[in-house]
Formats: sequence, structure tokens, C-alpha cells
Amino acid sequence: MLREALRDKAYYDEYVDFEEDCIQEDLEKLSSTVDSRIVVQMKVAFGLVNLFMGLMHVRYARGDDLSLFKAHLKKVLHCREQQKYFADALPPEEQKDRIGWEEIREDYMRNIFLKWLSFAYCLNMGQTYYQEVLDLIGNQGRDALFDNIAVKLGDTEREVAESVLFKRRFNKLYKVIEAEPAQRPQLMLAYLEAWYKLEGSPELHLMDTDTYKGYWCWEAALVTKLYEIDDSLYIDHQYYPKDLVHWSEQ
Repeated sequence: MLREALRDKAYYDEYVDFEEDCIQEDLEKLSSTVDSRIVVQMKVAFGLVNLFMGLMHVRYARGDDLSLFKAHLKKVLHCREQQKYFADALPPEEQKDRIGWEEIREDYMRNIFLKWLSFAYCLNMGQTYYQEVLDLIGNQGRDALFDNIAVKLGDTEREVAESVLFKRRFNKLYKVIEAEPAQRPQLMLAYLEAWYKLEGSPELHLMDTDTYKGYWCWEAALVTKLYEIDDSLYIDHQYYPKDLVHWSEQ
């Protein structure tokens, strides 16, 4: 059954096919010797991580069985390991070229880091997996929100920043984890209410294009599950991916 009803199943079927075709093309590029430049391979591996995130996003909207996403998560980890492998192999004079593909940025936080951990934690990928992800992401001591989440995930030796790096976008979510447990449900509801505007009010659902794949606040799933927040106050919120949070109960 569709989890996002603003498009029909045929739309999502076509979108999934498109994402899978893109992934297959890039997997072939990654193993190809046609363009073996290390920096190109590094960027292709990064792109595959992003493509798998998009595939899981649209498959969630289509209503797919979430247990099948574990195979995607294993491939995401492998692609990110390859990204690091190629980045490490860059000659010294080109090491600077990896920075833009590894540094903590607002769009990476939204579209890769927190989304990846949301799927991984809610689908119980295990402590070894979480630590491997966190080691690959790195950026310790840069952002208080991400560092605190990482520590809660088991990275207990991690350096923790004192402030949120992207305050406008993530300060409301940081307030959730900083609050007393009894205050967290109301604060999470406030974050979900603000989320669409914080995302820039994208209005993709109004466009006559194939770019819309559902609006989901993945980081709300991660924080809710990780901090054991009672989500009864916001469980039916339109942006809250409740099926992901409660997957283990199904």
C-alpha cells in the first residue's frame, strides 16, 4: 500500500526503475577501465551513495517491504568504503579534491548522513554497522547535533562540538535531544511542523515533473527511535515516517 498518496503506484514504479537504472550504470562505471582516473571513481562512488538514498526514499513512498532495504544499506556502506578507498589513493597534490565530498555540509546532513543513519538504526543494522558508518562519515567535533547522535549510537570516544553548525536548519531538532524526556514529544512535534519550511518549501508536489518522491523527515525517525521518544503526539504527522520507526514491531 502506498505510503505517499499524492502520486499513484505507476508513478513510483517508473521512478524506482529509473533509480535502479542509474545505480546500475554507475556500478558499471565504477568497475570500468574506460575512465580510471581516481578522482572520477571517487565521485562516482559518492554518487552511488546518494542514489541508494534516493532509491530507499522512493521505495518507502511506494510502500515497499522495509526489510528489503537492508540489502541497499549494505551496498551503501560498500560504496562509501570505495569512496574512501579512492580518496585515500589520490596523490598528495590532489588530496584537497576530496574535501568537498567528505566535509560536513547542510545538504549532506539532510540527504545523506542523517537519512542513512535513520534507515540503518530503525532497521536494526547493528552496532558494528553504525560504527563503520560513523567512522566513514568522520567530521568529529564539528556539529553538536551530529556528534551527540553519534555518541548515542555508541561512538562514545567521539569529540563533541559545543554548538550546532547549521543553526537555522537544525537548531529545533537539537533542542529535542537537549530537552528533558518529558518535553521531547512536544518539541519534536514543533520540529515536524516547521520542517517543510526549513526544507525551503520545495513545492515539488505542485510541479509537472518527475522529481517528487514524497516528503519525509527522516531525522525525526532517527531521533525518535534513538532517544525512545513517545511519538503518540505526532505519529500521524504527514512528514513523519512512522512505518520506519515502528518496523520492528510489525
